[in-house]
Amino acid sequence: MNEKIEKFGGFLGRKVEKHPRAVAKTLSAVYRGIGLQARRFPNKDLPASREFGQGYTARVLSEMLARPEGTAVVNIFTSCEIFHALDIPVLAPEALALYITNTAIEQPFVQAAQAAGASENLCSFHRCLMGLAETGVLRSPMLVTNTTLACDANQLTFRRLAEVWDVPHFVVEVPYRTDETAVAYVAEQMRELAVLTERQAGRKLSGEKLREAVTHSVRTQEWFRKYLEIRSAVHLPEAMTPELLNVINNHLYLGSAHGEAYAKMLFEDAMKAPGIGKAPRILWMHILPNAQEPLKVIFQGADNHRVEIVGCDIAFDNLVKMDPDRPYEAMARRIVESNYNGSGARRIERTLDWAKKLKADGVLIFCQWGCKQTQGLAFTAKKAFEEAGLPTLVLDGDACDRTNEASGQAATRASAFVEELWSLKEAAR
Repeated sequence: MNEKIEKFGGFLGRKVEKHPRAVAKTLSAVYRGIGLQARRFPNKDLPASREFGQGYTARVLSEMLARPEGTAVVNIFTSCEIFHALDIPVLAPEALALYITNTAIEQPFVQAAQAAGASENLCSFHRCLMGLAETGVLRSPMLVTNTTLACDANQLTFRRLAEVWDVPHFVVEVPYRTDETAVAYVAEQMRELAVLTERQAGRKLSGEKLREAVTHSVRTQEWFRKYLEIRSAVHLPEAMTPELLNVINNHLYLGSAHGEAYAKMLFEDAMKAPGIGKAPRILWMHILPNAQEPLKVIFQGADNHRVEIVGCDIAFDNLVKMDPDRPYEAMARRIVESNYNGSGARRIERTLDWAKKLKADGVLIFCQWGCKQTQGLAFTAKKAFEEAGLPTLVLDGDACDRTNEASGQAATRASAFVEELWSLKEAAR
């Protein structure tokens, strides 16, 4: 990581305990500056969609740190159209924790969460967000909501956050099955969430606004499907950060005009890209640790033509048909029919299908620290992918807590995997 960022993060981190409000204001100003730079002075060497998406996310995080009382904290699998229809910004652990880690200030928050009783085995994204709440750097939002999909950490983290902030907590219980009965059951809960959100926001939810939000979601996913069709035939080497933005956009920003605009720009960037090159193509499974510098050297950078990431399974786990005239059922369907619901075999089968569509040469399964679901299915998935002819690397790591990573070892294994893919491609020619 950049030495100046390390020094800045260390300096700010030492102020967390005694001056949490000052830290929040500073981080808000930093992220506002990042958003302003991306909007006013975008890097012409990077895809327009990346600068647009990164700038918007930075501005949202700045707003939430400055004025959290008008926002909602959710888990990444929550359907957010209700909030967008009411102009309520949303925050999930993965989005803020990634920015906090890349600002080199995650340690005071991870430690604060553990001091408050969080286990070291709890996902570091969740520990980071809990620490932000425990220290008072992130103050109370209007409400907290999460689904039982897809990880156990949800059941602990969001309940604790609601207790610390003393705000309402709404849990969307997701049946394990994926039939119409499950969709109807979740839809009723989304209606209850709408009532709670109206009460907390102090304004009524317009049915027309909600239909408009779901329409944005439909169009966002249409653009993203078109992008994926093009992605199967083009070379886009700068991929780790954009894939994270795809994950955030296809969850938190579904239902917003921004989400739709980003997906359209993504498609337009792909249309300008050159055709498939010689470099091996990898499908990434689970979250991308873009704060780990040795891995970024391998997988990120416009000048890196040794390997490219063609997609991340979390970015397209919820591409389902939605009817804007039945908005609650539409939101419910996206949760129920997610690749992460049901058996692990279902997620493996759908990921394999996308790997083939995107012409991947191999799969990398990243087992984020504390994510039991991905860790539990990793070797079953590896067996299935390799039986289908896709070499697969299972890589353990931590995308948030930089003291809990073996970046050098991970980079060595990743480099060896890339070389293996190169050898297989050369032998097949």
